[in-house]
Amino acid sequence: MGMFGGGAGAGGWSTGIGGQTMGPGRTGRGSDGWDDEYLGKVYDAKVVQRLMPYLKQYKLQASLAFTCMVLSAVTSFLQPLLIGLTVKAGIQHDTRQVWLYLGIMMGMAFMGWASSYIQLLTTSWMGNRLLMQLRTEMYDHMQGLSLSFYDEMEVGRMISRLTSDVTVMQELLTSGSLTFMADIVGLAIVVVTLLFIDWQLALVTFAIVPPLVLIMVWWAGHAKAAFVDVRIKISALYGTLAENVSGVRAVQSMSREDENAKRFDSLNQQNRNANIWAGMLSAAIMPVIELAVAVATAAVVIVGGLRALNASSVDVASLFLVLTAFTIYVGRFFDPIRDLVLQYTMLQRAMAGGERIFEVLDTAPRIQDKPDAMELESVEGRVDFDHVFFHYIEGVPILRDVDLHVQPGETIAFVGHTGAGKTTITSLVSRGYEVTDGAIRIDGHDIRDVKRRSLTRHMGVVLQNPYLFSGTIRENIAYGRPEATDEAVRAAAEAVGADEFITRLEHGYDTVLQQRGQNLSVGQRQLISFARAILASPRILVLDEATAYVDTQTEVIIQRALRQLLKNRTSFVIAHRLSTIREANRIVVLDKGSIAEIGSHDELLAQGGIYANLYKMTYEQERKANEEAMAGEDVAFARRRQGELAPQPAAGGGQ
Repeated sequence: MGMFGGGAGAGGWSTGIGGQTMGPGRTGRGSDGWDDEYLGKVYDAKVVQRLMPYLKQYKLQASLAFTCMVLSAVTSFLQPLLIGLTVKAGIQHDTRQVWLYLGIMMGMAFMGWASSYIQLLTTSWMGNRLLMQLRTEMYDHMQGLSLSFYDEMEVGRMISRLTSDVTVMQELLTSGSLTFMADIVGLAIVVVTLLFIDWQLALVTFAIVPPLVLIMVWWAGHAKAAFVDVRIKISALYGTLAENVSGVRAVQSMSREDENAKRFDSLNQQNRNANIWAGMLSAAIMPVIELAVAVATAAVVIVGGLRALNASSVDVASLFLVLTAFTIYVGRFFDPIRDLVLQYTMLQRAMAGGERIFEVLDTAPRIQDKPDAMELESVEGRVDFDHVFFHYIEGVPILRDVDLHVQPGETIAFVGHTGAGKTTITSLVSRGYEVTDGAIRIDGHDIRDVKRRSLTRHMGVVLQNPYLFSGTIRENIAYGRPEATDEAVRAAAEAVGADEFITRLEHGYDTVLQQRGQNLSVGQRQLISFARAILASPRILVLDEATAYVDTQTEVIIQRALRQLLKNRTSFVIAHRLSTIREANRIVVLDKGSIAEIGSHDELLAQGGIYANLYKMTYEQERKANEEAMAGEDVAFARRRQGELAPQPAAGGGQ
């Protein structure tokens, strides 16, 4: 959209975030659709099913990574068996078998290294491409969502979905999922091998599993609650931090530093306590698993020792094979369990992140082009509001039966009390929202029958808070036309009177702007936004309180720029400044969403209605304040002048 100033930014799943249309079968959480504190299931079939298309495009790479994962697991988990066979061959003095098993182990070690290397290389290659694809898809989709989406969705949460949620999904799709499968494969190999070697000792080893599972179930419930509590506490902490840093001027002006410090310290302590408890739970589970390993190993050694007491010389070699393999395998048996415990919360975060990602991707813009929408090649500038009705919330009307017909090149000023619907009308013209009833036509075309991008290419908006982007002044002026030449950029700046102050800057048009142009004054930022609008050359222009935050002296410069900006363009102006409104061809007075009066400045004053009252309450006060300010400056100047001309006392006078 041709935004030349600034801009601003959910509900249950039935209507979607910000009133967007979403897919079926999902449940909304929180005001914006999903809670960031929500931890998902360890396995969510719907999320996994949605992820499959992303993996299918890398079928060969995924197959190679899976094959290498299996080879790596097999070579790793068969090593204890080969060690046991080597020990048995050594006891039997079979040198050839010893060297054979040693050679096989070395070969399998090399194969394990190679397969792990290829797996990591492949998953890294896939992961970076999947990360780029997901982020690009998310970004492109978010750019096309309707304004109603951003009315209620917090920007921080959207950035979280675009960064952390996508990253954790990348981990799940690549290393996380393969590590999980490798642990399952390894666990299966260990179980089968132990049962094959000695099923009785295998059952002794597995006897520790049921109590361990019960402990894990108990731990998982408490751990999930602890991890959720950590996310809630850190979210509250970051929210307070961002609020106080952003509003530091208000904080300091009201001497709230001490009170805010106490609140921040309280939240910080809560966050610390939550992290300590979560850390204690995380630290407690590993020693439990180590204890299970020790108990299982001791049980195997005890049972094996009892067997050795009754074993014949013929069985000693086999017994050494069994005990050696089992002693090593007991540790290997619990290795995958350790990994699965560590991946437990990662899987939950990944599934919750997947839900949030697909919740956004499934959010369809409420305003969509019709299949047969036309391309608006050129615009003359005639705008017709045909009995327009609009509401943001069902049953709460904002505009009622607005019927207005604007000729090409005409300037229309909207005035009225706060909430009368002034900004809403201008948002409807650019199709930021869809009319509830009636129609808006441009050059006779219903804007709902026109491709929205082709519509906004012919429109420009300048808001009261001009939004400047990171980069140079030249790049900001050329934002709507990146291909514009330096001469065209300078001509646009000269047309609105911005060239004078820009050339006085050390680096001129190459001056790099600080965040949102904070190294410029409000008036200078506004002039740059005007130059941006001039360069983009829109046929229809919207000025929403473009002079609200500038002083009287700066307003004189901006008024000169406005005359150039509005020339030969259909313009809609929302302003409280009398100088801006008086020059409009017609003034439309809105009252509770309806057109109450319409006419020129003099005509409306003569009617003695709403506009005349607004003028008396607001504009006359403004005029008197300006006159008093000017008179005060004149008096001060006269006094200073009189002081300069007064006779000076003689040297030493008054001594």
